[in-house]
Amino acid sequence: MFYIVYLASMVVYLIYGIRWDRILNFWDPITLEFLVFPCILILFVTGSFRAFGRAFLVAFGKREYETSQYRESLLSVNMVMGAASVSGGICFLIGISNSIRSLDWSELNNIGWLFLDLSVASISLFYALLICMILLPVYFLLKKELCRIEALENKGSV
Repeated sequence: MFYIVYLASMVVYLIYGIRWDRILNFWDPITLEFLVFPCILILFVTGSFRAFGRAFLVAFGKREYETSQYRESLLSVNMVMGAASVSGGICFLIGISNSIRSLDWSELNNIGWLFLDLSVASISLFYALLICMILLPVYFLLKKELCRIEALENKGSV
């Protein structure tokens, strides 16, 4: 339940920071696809789709799983956060590299284009951080629940 409050608060926070009249400046579906595809691919390759979905069920209050399932969900969320971060960094570097290579360095006023391209390239970092911001509470809720279960198991075995 609190996760929904968190998500709604983050939406309001971001819209307040970006402003309604500039929100379309942050919309780039190609970059978003470039970031989401590796996340989906890593879940597919590792067979972690179910564990990733289970992580969100834990975030929404369903906590009736085995310890191994919590660990698997924790790993899947961690993998997606890592994949989003690496993909965002790669996309940023590709954008900056292409921008620098395409500049006409004979005129000094073309440096302004570099700054304009920098703002476009940084959208990939924005999306990567946004994915991490969405998943961070899920990760910590899983970690908290896993620690609670392990403490109960250790208390029962003593």
